[in-house]
Amino acid sequence: MVIQGFLQLSPGLFAIFYHHALGKTTAKKADDRALSFILGVEICVAIVFLVVYISSSIFLSDQSFPRDIYLWVLSGIFLVEAVATFFLYFRKKSTSLFIPRHVAASLIHRAESAKSRSDTIVLGIVTCIFELIFTLPLYFAASFAISNISTRSGFIFIIAYIIIATIPLFTIRSLYKTGRNLAEIQRSRVKKKLFFRLTISISFLILAVLTFAAGMLI
Repeated sequence: MVIQGFLQLSPGLFAIFYHHALGKTTAKKADDRALSFILGVEICVAIVFLVVYISSSIFLSDQSFPRDIYLWVLSGIFLVEAVATFFLYFRKKSTSLFIPRHVAASLIHRAESAKSRSDTIVLGIVTCIFELIFTLPLYFAASFAISNISTRSGFIFIIAYIIIATIPLFTIRSLYKTGRNLAEIQRSRVKKKLFFRLTISISFLILAVLTFAAGMLI
């Protein structure tokens, strides 16, 4: 949840989108579209989590499934993710991220030109999809963690996960509603970049150690 909440692609694009929405329409309409963007992120997280959870449950319910190997593979992936997020997730300048520049330019253009609820919902979904390279292993680990608890508790966990994923977006929304602008928000993100990088990388490293240890104990 910490990793999911600290990733910066959706918040960065959301900040750009909200800035341009405020410049093109009323504050009320801009806020309405902002909520549609957040809804898109929620839809994407919910669908991916449910698909991974259901598919994982099918495999994990098989007594012959090698759970120890499954966890060791996840541990290796988390170790790679820890290195990747520290060295590759943020580019050296400003708050630019890992995605290719032409993809970033396309996303920014979409953010600047979004005019309807459907546009912003799709934009939220797309930004979520682009970060699956970092978030997909988290869904598998979370699905494994909740596979041994009741179904009801599992769905409560998924709902909590979705809420955590959207907290940065609601934070940026509140900043705009209290008079902050894009430049101020971006400066704040630049100042916190090292903190984000270290927190995400260390969290992946901790997950790598814990999943490896869990595999040893099975």
